[in-house]
Amino acid sequence: MSDNTTVGHAVLARLRAAGIDYFLANAGTDFPPIIEAIAQAGDDDGPTAMVIPHENVAVSMAHGYAMVAGKPLAVMLHVNVGTSNAICALTNAYRTNVPLVLMAGRTPWTEHTGLSSGTRSRHIHWAQEMFDQAGMLRELVKWDYELRSPDEVNVVIDRAITISQSDIQGPVYLSIPREVLAAPAVPSTAPRRAAPTGVAHPDPDQIAEAAEILMAAENPLIITADVGKSVAAAGHLAELVERYAIPVITHVPRYLCLGNDHPMHLDYEPSPHLAQADAVLALDCDVPWIPATDPVHPEAKVIHLAQDPLFSRYPIRGFPSALSIAADAVAALPLLAEAMAGADEQKIEARRARVADARQEVRNKWQGVRDNARQAQPIHPAWLAQCVGELLNDDTILVNEMGVAAPHANLNHPGRYFGPSPAGGLGWGMGAALGAKLAAPDDLIIAAIGDGSYFFGNPMAAHYCSRAYDLPILFIVVNNHGWGAVRRATKAMYPDGKALTGNDIPLSRIDPAPDYEQIIEACGGYGERVTDPDALPDALARAVKMVTEERRQVLLNVIVSEVV
Repeated sequence: MSDNTTVGHAVLARLRAAGIDYFLANAGTDFPPIIEAIAQAGDDDGPTAMVIPHENVAVSMAHGYAMVAGKPLAVMLHVNVGTSNAICALTNAYRTNVPLVLMAGRTPWTEHTGLSSGTRSRHIHWAQEMFDQAGMLRELVKWDYELRSPDEVNVVIDRAITISQSDIQGPVYLSIPREVLAAPAVPSTAPRRAAPTGVAHPDPDQIAEAAEILMAAENPLIITADVGKSVAAAGHLAELVERYAIPVITHVPRYLCLGNDHPMHLDYEPSPHLAQADAVLALDCDVPWIPATDPVHPEAKVIHLAQDPLFSRYPIRGFPSALSIAADAVAALPLLAEAMAGADEQKIEARRARVADARQEVRNKWQGVRDNARQAQPIHPAWLAQCVGELLNDDTILVNEMGVAAPHANLNHPGRYFGPSPAGGLGWGMGAALGAKLAAPDDLIIAAIGDGSYFFGNPMAAHYCSRAYDLPILFIVVNNHGWGAVRRATKAMYPDGKALTGNDIPLSRIDPAPDYEQIIEACGGYGERVTDPDALPDALARAVKMVTEERRQVLLNVIVSEVV
C-alpha cells in the first residue's frame, strides 16, 4: 500500500478477489480514482478493465456474459447520466433474472474541501447531482446502496455480488461518491465472506398434488419460456415429458427449453392446443398464454411452478392458478417425475400417439411455409431461419433478437440459444453477443438482429468493442425496413383500420434504410448485402469462415419480407 492507495484500488481488488473477471466501464469525471488505480496496478490487482463506448452496450454485454458463464461481471457508469442511459438494458436483465453488478459514481457532495478529497471541480457537478440517484432504477434491481465509508468496501462489494447471484438472481446497483472513491483505503484479497443461496426446493405436499393433477388429466400440457436457463433443468424437463408423454409449448422462449426435434415439443404457440388441455403446468413462464385471445378449457387445472410463481414484481398478472409452487425447476422436476411414477401406462401410450399426430400436423404446417419460402423474393424469414439453423451445433451460440423464426431453425442444442427479455427493451442482441463471446471465446457467436433493433443496439459502440477486444461476431441484420412488432400490433388492433389501406403503416417503416453493411466496415469488419435467396447459403458460409478463421467481425444485411 502506498500513500496514494484509495477506495478506487480497494474496489477493484475486492471485485477481483470475489471472482469478477471483467470490469466494463464508461467513464466520466467521477472516475479519476478508478483510473489512477488501474494505471498503478494494471490488471494484476483488479478485473480486466474494458472501455465500452455506450452504457446500453456495456450492460447488455454483462447480460450476455452472465447467461453463458453463469456468473456476473461488473459495470461502472458515470453518475446519473450514465445510469439513465443504461436503464433500457437494465430492464432486460432484471426481467430475465440475470446477475450483474452495476456501479456508478455519484456527484461530489462537497464544494470547498480541496481537490485531493474529490470535491467539486467541474461546472457539471452541480447540475448532475440528484436527491436520489438510485431512485430512477430502484424497480429494476434487487438491491441498491451507496458506499459511504472506505471501511465498508469489502462488506458492500461482497454483499452486492452475493445478492446478485442468490435466487432469484438479478442486477444490483452501487453508487460511490467521488470523495469516497478518493479516500485512503486498504485493498483486501481475503476470501469472500458471504456465499450465495442455493436452489429452492419445493414443498413435497405441493409436488404430490401436482403429480395427482397431471396423472389424472387426459390431455395435460406444459408451457414454458425460461426453464432452459439451466441446462440441467432443461434435461430434467426432456426426461419428464418423454416418460409421461406430456406435450410442451415453448412460448416466446428466452432459452432452449426443449429441442425442436424432441418428440414432445409440440409448438411455439399455445392457442391451437390450450382449449383441449385439462391440466396445464406453466413452468418458469410469466405469460403462458394471452388471456384476451387464447381460450382455456373451463375445467382445466392450472399449476404454476417457478422461483416466484406469482411473478410478484409484475404490477398485474391474473392467470388462474389451482396450485402455485415456489421452487427452482432443477430441484422440482426430478421430484415431480418421481411422484408421477404410478401413472397409468395405457393412458400414457394413448396420449403419446395423440401428441405424435398433433405434432406432425404442426410440423407439416411449418414445412409448408418453408417449401413456399425457398424461392421467395424478398428473402422469406423462414428460409433465412432454415439456413441459419444449419450452422447451429454444440460449438455455436445463437443470440436471437427479432431475427430468426424459431420453428424453422435447428434449435436442438441446450445452452446454445438465447432470446430477448420479456420486457422488450430493444438493442440487447449486439451487446449480449459480445458478452457471450467474452464468456465463450472459442465458440462461433451468431447475432440475428432485426433492423429496428440494430438502431437501438448502438452499433458503432458494439462494432468498436468487437474490434478492440478481439470478439469476432457474425451479425445478421434481418432487414424488413421497419419495426415488424409495431406493424403486427396495429394489424391486430385495427384489422379494418385506415392504417392498413395504404402501402405503409405510419410510424413503423425505416425508409430509406441505411446501408448497414457499410457501418461495420468503419470498424474494420466485413459487410455484405444479401437479396437473393439462392445466394444466402454461400454468403453465410463465407461469413462463418471469415469470423472463425480470420477472426474478423462480419455483418450480413439480409433483405427479407415482413411475413413470418
